[in-house]
Amino acid sequence: MMQSKRFLSGGRFVAILGAMLIILSACAYKGGGDHPVIRKFTWFSYIAGDDIRQGCAKTSSERYRFVYNAVYNEQVRTYDISPAGEGRYQVKIRVTSEADLTWLNLELSNPDLLKPWRPKISVTNIAASDVEILKRTLRNAQFFDSRPPAENISSISFYWVISACVDGKFSQNAYIWPTENFKKAQFGKLLSAWDFTDIPVNPPRKTTNFSIYGTNDEKVYTNLFDLQFGSDGLIRHYVLIN
Repeated sequence: MMQSKRFLSGGRFVAILGAMLIILSACAYKGGGDHPVIRKFTWFSYIAGDDIRQGCAKTSSERYRFVYNAVYNEQVRTYDISPAGEGRYQVKIRVTSEADLTWLNLELSNPDLLKPWRPKISVTNIAASDVEILKRTLRNAQFFDSRPPAENISSISFYWVISACVDGKFSQNAYIWPTENFKKAQFGKLLSAWDFTDIPVNPPRKTTNFSIYGTNDEKVYTNLFDLQFGSDGLIRHYVLIN
């Protein structure tokens, strides 16, 4: 459930935006994350791994979702790992970056007005033994047996959020730069070996609202939100409406 953390005055526009965010909070992710509009309206459900959690107790298959937030407005990389049959797993990677309007496709026969906002996608298959190595990196990072961060996690920061269904149990955790557990985690290097998008990773750096938006005027901030883990160890959503 998404909760509104702060509402600023600003007339009808803010009221409409607030209504849209209430609708957004009810949108459960059920696939279709390649479409920019679906991604926008189901993002919080997706990053919370709601679909993985809901199906976890009903399956013996393993599923993993890694989300690397490298300032939400600049770059988000997602890695979905699921069974592909015959002892193999599919790794589907989506990289969403700042919209490049030079990619706008206005061909009369097949126009695609959303192309600048579509993610770059890479799909490959890996062996079950590779998944075991990945699981080992998670154990080494204490993914399964440590508490998630207590502090709010800002969309203008750099972090990993991971959701996993293993042995019928759903687990979730996060790693925030520049903490030691972020720096020591090895799963990112392994995921990079399966990434064929040819888009460089946006490296962590210190950020502020001013450095990202170029102003201290909160009314022009876009896509600024916080994530927070609840007492149950699962993600809650807190949105700043500006």
